Amino acid sequence: MRPRFRRARLAVCAVSAAAAIGMLAAPTAQAAPSGFANADFEAGSASWNQFSTPFGGVQLINSYSAYPAHSGYWKAELGGRGFAGVDRISQQVTVPALRVPVLTFFLRIDPQTPATMGYRELTVEATAQDGTPYLLTSRTNKDSSGAYEKVTLTLPDAFYSSSEQQVNISFMAVEDAANKLPFLIDDVAISYNLKVFRPWIPPVLFRPTIGL
Repeated sequence: MRPRFRRARLAVCAVSAAAAIGMLAAPTAQAAPSGFANADFEAGSASWNQFSTPFGGVQLINSYSAYPAHSGYWKAELGGRGFAGVDRISQQVTVPALRVPVLTFFLRIDPQTPATMGYRELTVEATAQDGTPYLLTSRTNKDSSGAYEKVTLTLPDAFYSSSEQQVNISFMAVEDAANKLPFLIDDVAISYNLKVFRPWIPPVLFRPTIGL
């Protein structure tokens, strides 16, 4: 067999063997990855859905100097008005086929005294294409640090599919009248990783040795 054909045959055999034990990464998705539009909020509320109750008309995405942004001038400011209510921002993103979505954002929670009770809460959710919501994480006033911190969240297996999905990502703050400090969110991003498959290794069986 000529060396050129022999090398090609060995390469094909190696790929087939790796695929058989699950060592190959998932194939590249057909659709290009799609992230958030206006992810740093510098275009104001463009591309983001906003909801606030009991009083509407609140600028949840703003450039107010009382609370600075992580970068630039604009950020999302959820809660902090000192009355019971709900603030929510959300956006739909496209998760490509055969990819694992990873959500990142910067979060700032200023300390408040006393902080003995978790009387305000931020929840981050991802809603699948079939309408099922999944809680990714939650934070309360007791998680305050006074500075922006990067949060990284890998979405659950429900968002890994052989076909493209439309996924809704939302940030929601629920507070009561005791809270006057907001949750600050900035520089939201989503990336898409290949799924890592662990190879299956058959168990090793030991045959007992019987002495003569």
